[in-house]
Amino acid sequence: MRVRAYRFRAYCSNTTARVLETQLEAACKLYNTLLHAEQEEYEENKHTMNKTELRQLALDLRKQNPEFQVLHSQVAQQVADRFYQARQRFFEGLANKPKKKKPHKFLSLVYPQSGWRLSDTREVGLGKNKKKKARLYLSKIGFFTLVIHRVFPESQVSQVCVKLDPSGRIHVIFLVEEAETLGQSSEEPKKAVGVDLGITRLATLSFGWALLGKP
Repeated sequence: MRVRAYRFRAYCSNTTARVLETQLEAACKLYNTLLHAEQEEYEENKHTMNKTELRQLALDLRKQNPEFQVLHSQVAQQVADRFYQARQRFFEGLANKPKKKKPHKFLSLVYPQSGWRLSDTREVGLGKNKKKKARLYLSKIGFFTLVIHRVFPESQVSQVCVKLDPSGRIHVIFLVEEAETLGQSSEEPKKAVGVDLGITRLATLSFGWALLGKP
C-alpha cells in the first residue's frame, strides 16, 4: 500500500479562521490534560494507559468540559492519538519525554474518514491560469475554499489535516492510501509530500504530521 499526502492552500472567512484558532487552543489544552492525567495515573497506580484508554479519556473529558465540546469527537480522539504517539517515541528512545505544549505550537487538527465533506469542485481561469477550486466543510469549524492543483482520489482519503502556519496561512492535507501498480514509477512528483513508513506510526510526513494506524 502506498501512502501519499496531497497538500492544498485553503482560504476562509475571518469568522472561520477565528473558530479554527479557538479549536486549536482547545485541542492543545486537551493534549495537556491527557498528559497530566497520564502522569497522575502512573504516579498513583504505576499504570500506563494504552491507546484505547487514552481515546476514551479524551471522549470523557470532551463530554464533561464545554471547552472541549467545540471539537469534533473524532478530532478529540486524534489528539489522544497524538499524545500516545509522542509517548511511544519516548519509550523507543526516539524522542524526549512528552511535555506540556504551548498553544502557539499546536497548529493542526486531524479528521479521520468522517467529519469532512468536499463539494462544488469547479474550474476557474483561462489558459495557463486555469485551475480548480473546491469547497471543503469541516465539522464544527466551517467552510474552506481550496485551490486544487493536483488530482487526487477522494474516495481513498484516510485522513484530513487542517494546518495553520505561523504566518497565518492555512493548508489542508489529504492523506490517501493508494495500491501499488506494476510498472509504477518510483519517482515522486515534484510537489509530492514525502512519506516515511514506520512501525509505531503508519506514516510520518515530511512536514512533521504523523498518521497513526487504525485502532
